[in-house]
Amino acid sequence: MQALNRLCQQIKPRDHKIEEEIKTAWGAEKTSYGKLVDMVAQYGSCLGAVNPPVPKPCMVIASADHGIVKMGVSAYPQSTTIGMTTNYLIPKGAGANALANYCGASMVVVDMGINADMSQVPGLRHCKIRKGTRNFLREPAMTEEEAEKAIMVGVTIAQEEVKKGHTVFLVGEMGIANTTAAAVMTALFSGLSAKEATGRGSNISDERLKVKTQVVAQALEKYKDIGSEDGFHILQCVGGYEFACLVGVILGAAAQGAMTIIDGFNTTACALVAHTMAPACMDYVMASHLSAEKAHIDALKTLGLTAYVDLKLCLGEASGGAIQAGMLEMAVRIYQALQKKEG
Repeated sequence: MQALNRLCQQIKPRDHKIEEEIKTAWGAEKTSYGKLVDMVAQYGSCLGAVNPPVPKPCMVIASADHGIVKMGVSAYPQSTTIGMTTNYLIPKGAGANALANYCGASMVVVDMGINADMSQVPGLRHCKIRKGTRNFLREPAMTEEEAEKAIMVGVTIAQEEVKKGHTVFLVGEMGIANTTAAAVMTALFSGLSAKEATGRGSNISDERLKVKTQVVAQALEKYKDIGSEDGFHILQCVGGYEFACLVGVILGAAAQGAMTIIDGFNTTACALVAHTMAPACMDYVMASHLSAEKAHIDALKTLGLTAYVDLKLCLGEASGGAIQAGMLEMAVRIYQALQKKEG
């Protein structure tokens, strides 16, 4: 854990003086542009620039499978993780591809723990820790070593992409049954009951929702002794390899003064972990949309964040983050135009 601890210690609060300078620089237009002002102020202060460049986004989608799928918590078979991950890179026909194109983001797709041999998929980053996590009702989903290794994969990705000039990361996930893991994580962090934390995920039936809620309740009882401040062990016990990777992206980006825009319920669970490991990293995290998962708003409240839009999306895969990145680019361009006008 030494390398990870050193990284967390490197994360410093963003420059709030620059944030105020940016807000002031909007002049008489500040009120007219509302929350667009806040977007630019946070983005610029993350970069340490009163006149920040147009965002250069990188979408990171991490894929992995979950042992808890065996409990019948999802409407889709585990093979869906294979199909969707392949779709990002071969036909490139997923919603995530369209949204990456919309906001001009490059795309990194990483296999963190898909329960299959993915070696023949071109363009896929192969960082498989294990073929799926363990069933967390029987034992912790990951070992401590596996969780740390997965986090460091995300850190490395962030470091490499910042060197390429990316200033904003859009994080997304793919893994059947991962909303079950996110529900347990959110309940542990936010003090929710299983009923309050568990949503329909992939639009499951009422009968399957009862099963999923019971699984979450059993997990909360099993891991009730883990404190909400111990994000690493919450992640290790009930999270996923893809979640750990995205925790690493958030931490790695913050350490280098880059912003991360979180997506919906699952990536907010990742932010909850990152927050406990390095509270200052939240200065570099921007919320995007409010997902259809009912506990998402509670997770955001725990982080002190507010969603910018509510589109009732339940796509995951960095969809809300891509929409938010498009708005951020628009806001930065308006700000730049106003500065030229004033000049």
